[in-house]
Amino acid sequence: MGHADLTAGQRAQLQELLVQRLHALQQAMAAQRGGATRAEFAEQLLSDDPDAPREHEADRELALQRADQLIEEEREIGAALLRLREGSYGRCSACGAGIAFDRLRAQPMAARCLDCQRQSETA
Repeated sequence: MGHADLTAGQRAQLQELLVQRLHALQQAMAAQRGGATRAEFAEQLLSDDPDAPREHEADRELALQRADQLIEEEREIGAALLRLREGSYGRCSACGAGIAFDRLRAQPMAARCLDCQRQSETA
């Protein structure tokens, strides 16, 4: 499934998508933490009410998991923007084939073509 290299217009469109996602993500992270770092946020959660009932532990755990998910997504966006700058964006990191524009538009952080992604998920 060879795909033609991305056009300059497609690259610009995908870069814009990545930057928009990054800004939205950073806003979500700031809102969730109230401007605190992850360590400060974790400390705030734990110190909110040490005598609170145990059911609050699940809420704290969920909040920390969500924070970790946001951090991971931010890392993936950063990696995609770096690939875009280096010129390797839009090529599968596993097999080197071009990644379909439609896939990148739906999942702009994608580093693998659909076939390689499926293989990595079933491995």
